[in-house]
Amino acid sequence: MAKQSVSEELEKFKDHLRSESSEKSRQHNLYPLFHKLFKEKFKIENDAKGADVYVEGQLIIESKTDFSQWLEGFYQALHYHKKFGLTYNTIIVVAHKFVAIWKLNKLPEYATILAHTASAQLAPNVVGKENARKTNNANKVEIKNAAFYWLEPRDLQGDIFAGARNLTTESFEILKILNNLDSDRLQVNTHNFIDTIECMKPYFENPIDAVHAFYAIVPYWDITSTVGENETGKIRVIGFKGNRFSEEVIIAPKHLRDFKRFIETHYIFTNEGSGLTVDYYFSRFDEVMAVIDPEYVKQHGIFFTDRNLSRFALWFAKHHFPGNINEDYIVFDPAAGSGNLVSSWRGKLKHKIVSELQPDLLRTIERRMKADPFHVESGFTIVPKTSDNKGLNFIDHPAADYLAELQNELNLKNIRLDKPLAFLLNPPYKNTDEKQEVREQTESHYHIDPSILALTGEDAGKERYLAFLGQILEMAKAQHDEDAALSPVVMIFTPTSWLIPRPTYVSFRKIWDQHFKYHSGFIVTSNEWFKLDGKWPLAFTIWVYEPNEAGNENAVMVSDLTHLSRPDLNINWNDEDEKVEADIKTVLNGVKDVRLDNSKGDIRDILPLMKKRDKIIKQTRYDFSTAKKENEKGKLVSGFPLKNNVRHFELNRRCGQPDGEFIGFMDDCTPVRIKQDALGRMTNKTDRVWIQARPTFIDTNLTKVQNGAQDKYAYCAYDTHSAKAIFTWFAITKSLNGVYPVWANQYDIWPPQIKSSLEKYWYSLCFAFVLSENRCVVTKFEANNPVDGTPEVFVDNPLCPTNKESFWCTTLNGEIIKEPNAAYLLVEKIKELYRHWNMNYCKGQYMEYVGLQNEPYFKYFDYPDFLTPYSGLIQIKKYAEQEGLADLQVLFAEITKLTKDVKAEIYRLLVEEFKYFE
Repeated sequence: MAKQSVSEELEKFKDHLRSESSEKSRQHNLYPLFHKLFKEKFKIENDAKGADVYVEGQLIIESKTDFSQWLEGFYQALHYHKKFGLTYNTIIVVAHKFVAIWKLNKLPEYATILAHTASAQLAPNVVGKENARKTNNANKVEIKNAAFYWLEPRDLQGDIFAGARNLTTESFEILKILNNLDSDRLQVNTHNFIDTIECMKPYFENPIDAVHAFYAIVPYWDITSTVGENETGKIRVIGFKGNRFSEEVIIAPKHLRDFKRFIETHYIFTNEGSGLTVDYYFSRFDEVMAVIDPEYVKQHGIFFTDRNLSRFALWFAKHHFPGNINEDYIVFDPAAGSGNLVSSWRGKLKHKIVSELQPDLLRTIERRMKADPFHVESGFTIVPKTSDNKGLNFIDHPAADYLAELQNELNLKNIRLDKPLAFLLNPPYKNTDEKQEVREQTESHYHIDPSILALTGEDAGKERYLAFLGQILEMAKAQHDEDAALSPVVMIFTPTSWLIPRPTYVSFRKIWDQHFKYHSGFIVTSNEWFKLDGKWPLAFTIWVYEPNEAGNENAVMVSDLTHLSRPDLNINWNDEDEKVEADIKTVLNGVKDVRLDNSKGDIRDILPLMKKRDKIIKQTRYDFSTAKKENEKGKLVSGFPLKNNVRHFELNRRCGQPDGEFIGFMDDCTPVRIKQDALGRMTNKTDRVWIQARPTFIDTNLTKVQNGAQDKYAYCAYDTHSAKAIFTWFAITKSLNGVYPVWANQYDIWPPQIKSSLEKYWYSLCFAFVLSENRCVVTKFEANNPVDGTPEVFVDNPLCPTNKESFWCTTLNGEIIKEPNAAYLLVEKIKELYRHWNMNYCKGQYMEYVGLQNEPYFKYFDYPDFLTPYSGLIQIKKYAEQEGLADLQVLFAEITKLTKDVKAEIYRLLVEEFKYFE
């Protein structure tokens, strides 16, 4: 069938599918497409014996109002042959957002028998309803699965570029089927192509060979494709009616017939009209590899760049970079992955150089570019040549050697490196501080040249992306030293840790800033655009080589795009520039800039001074957990209770000391003997509390308040001043956990700028919040445990508001203000609970055998578990839950509600009053 323009008719067909009106009222939108395609063969209504559309010898269509009527439409279409003798090989049923296509020779036996045994005297619509009623669910599923094409309403939830389906792309696919009605092929599309590769695996000895075969033939695998073979067992896929053919693929003789049948009963779905080309399948190479060989992807630290994000990044570069990247630079991607970055601007970037460590990736990139006439015309160079069957490690060569290798390859094409390099890359994000043998098994062991480690340092060099930055710096310096007129450019995706910079990267940034001037950039959310579990800010930044021995003053301001999701960039990048500009302007509406630096300070700056021997210093963190020495392994060297033998002997860390006279706590509230520290912070009184708090936003979920020092990151509140600092830190972590901006992910928590008019209110809220959220417990550590001679230590609750000797009563209670009353109401409710607890349960005494014997603070001791009038909230709550004490549970529910109110108010003050993130 000759190609013809049916754009208007296709739009009307889509209108028919979108409409929720009755089938009859929208028929006028169904007819034009089929009339245009089949001309005089097209018949409707009376001329078609009542069928909605009939094309003699080829096609019958039944239109229904709703998707739920598809089965009766199917049987109704089948009955036109028996009752009226109409001839066709294809059935189509359409309804609201629904299209299904069946080939008569592919129908399930059940459906065929039911159609043949139906009475010829009955009308098709009657038979349709009757046979639909007779069909059980299993047979209904079988009929659905037999469909050559199937689209139902729930499939239309997104855009094809996000892996979903929409009427635009699907209408082109339906058009392709209608233009090839004589073909009995199954569609390989954006939804099932990875499954198709899985189906190809049995034809190959190694799974990766199936991947290579798919990408070798995908540009030639259309609805007309056949398989040609030679006597050596090599085959080619011949497509586009014999006009194009693939490279050779090796198939074992025993699989040749089945593989040939597989190829010739399937075809790859593309449609230029919606911008879906074969390049789409290359762009998802990372997903294929993640399914076929996930360990390979993990060990290489490969997170292939989303192609729409790639396009946006290059649009951003074009509009923010003061030069012509297309004409005046040689674009080089040394970690090309699936090639999304360099492939994303078809025909706009001129000569491109791409390289990779892995030959598997290089072969895929080469096939991708050879399949795209834009890249063929503008030119590209693969380094090294894929015929060498090896990759090129970007970071194991000195920069001069690497540049020489690039020039050697370019010389073969009579191209000189007489333009500055524009490094365009998304390097591996992989810390190599793990078992080397695992990396070697996957050939992911990147050797790093000493010249790079001299820049980054050993620790920072373990981050592969930083090693890539080091090599880029060396190459840019070498190119500039050879010709001072050449100022290379860097356009790179990285985490934000080196941009702030985090402490590990400070020395490298100092060197980097002596060579590069920051230009512009943006940040997005990592797991939105990459196959990652973690959620952190991913930056795209642009740098220009401008050597300055004193160091460029690089203020790294980035556009905050962390709110964007994949559908936001699902624009037609092939449109005219003006249309693309308008679409992007909509996407960027209201975007703000964020400054990435350490100017906001560190929460630890507000910690009070303490005396350490003869010095006055800021309170430092306390850790009672350290790595065991070799001669300590297998020995009792920790302060755990003796019965906690797993931790004593299997844990690779020493925790506390077995003869300690003070008590600290593990995360689960297991008590541990510890000794006095250099700052004299340990006590067995109720005159202080401890917070475990790490300084970064990424760890805000780990903070906790207990009545003894924690095994790591422990800080002590021992007076009002220290409590204000410590409890502010705790309140920030808990109120912002999970709701802080993505850009703050790599930051240290910084102190809030508390308004003087709200200072008392702020601390009142923080103190009340800690009172409610603490994990203090009352327990005792037996004498002579875990070693003889150790004293019994009783551990009481410093945050009991009814114990007049507690830290709360002596130091904090007087800080709670009555108005505004959020903190006051919470504190009063907790006091009410403790009074109720003592008056109705403890009655001033200890309660033994209370059912808490399996809790970590009791389970390792021989004495009976117990509760006191001052026991911790978590202990009383556990007892109330086990005993089903409704009165206590009601009070705890009220405390929970008031705590949420206080937490919300802390958040409001931080964000709205103190402008914490501005």
